[in-house]
Amino acid sequence: MIIQQKNTLTDNSQKTYLSFPEVSGTNVIRWSNPAGFNSSWAVQIGETGLDQTEISLLDTPTPSGTAGTLTGNTLYAHPAMTPVYAIKYDKLVFEVSTTGTGGVAAPHTDGTVSITPDSQFTQFDDTNGSLSYAYKTYYKNSVSGSTSSESDWIVGTVPMYAVGGIVQRVRDKMWHSDFITDDNIKDWISEWNEHLNNLAIQANEDYNLGSVNVAFSGTAEYGTITNDDFKQIRRCWITPNGNDWYQATKMDINTFASGETFSNTRPYFFMYGDNVIGRRPNDSGGTAGILYYKINTKLVNDYDFIPLPARGYSKSFVDYALIQAQFKDSKIGLQEKVTMEKALEDGYREQISPRNKTGPTYIAITDITEGE
Repeated sequence: MIIQQKNTLTDNSQKTYLSFPEVSGTNVIRWSNPAGFNSSWAVQIGETGLDQTEISLLDTPTPSGTAGTLTGNTLYAHPAMTPVYAIKYDKLVFEVSTTGTGGVAAPHTDGTVSITPDSQFTQFDDTNGSLSYAYKTYYKNSVSGSTSSESDWIVGTVPMYAVGGIVQRVRDKMWHSDFITDDNIKDWISEWNEHLNNLAIQANEDYNLGSVNVAFSGTAEYGTITNDDFKQIRRCWITPNGNDWYQATKMDINTFASGETFSNTRPYFFMYGDNVIGRRPNDSGGTAGILYYKINTKLVNDYDFIPLPARGYSKSFVDYALIQAQFKDSKIGLQEKVTMEKALEDGYREQISPRNKTGPTYIAITDITEGE
């Protein structure tokens, strides 16, 4: 098993430039500005993936002035204006779980390897590996011993409905994909996931629901919905005693008069702010049982799956990300981008409406009431 981890330490890291050409075999490099560089940190001289790009460790004390001292000699000559990145770490540690993603990853024997900056990836050959194994990585500084957080799981095959699978599908359809990062694509996937969630809720009232109970103590008028994924209330039932539940009617906060009488068997609720619910009556303790529309969790890890109802539309995630990539690469203009996104949205909306495929459905008809 050959396991690869993409080299991304230079992404958004502090950098400077060589102010003069440097010969190979020197332990002093002359740079423009070392602000943001620290003693014993690793520095990368050159761009990731280019021949003769290398990593060295800074000596102590904290770098300052127009030159930095390295703990060892450089391997290659570098021209002036070569970028120097403060990447902090010089090693990559490969961890393995022999029981797949359900197990615990531990550092592999001989799994601590030097980062290979002249390649887009650093790799490790697990000669006794298996397709059933799962791997993680983290960065390490060989002098200070400091480490980064762990990566996501690395496995042989990422399912097509997982974030990692969609990222790969996007890259497979691009002519040049190196100018965007996996994080770019994951952000676009989460954007589209959020948009599809709103469209699905608009078309299907019973889509993506969560539940929570909000307790009211004594005569408290307000209670707070603390769930992080709360979007808005779908249904509310209130019990004054913990046994008998009554469906609460939605009302506006300004539609009842001061001193108006309410019944426990016909309760009302209203919203006060984004996630605070009010009730009437409020002359005793009680509990509100709430069903609410949920905000989808942001998709960040390779093994985060898009929601089940969206898996029949996974191509739309790929298409949306490709639109964003083309716009970022100036292949399309803003108006064309908006038009393509609208067409993608209309296609999804058309397919999810109507949702019921099982036969006749009851339709609620409101009768006009007259007199008493």
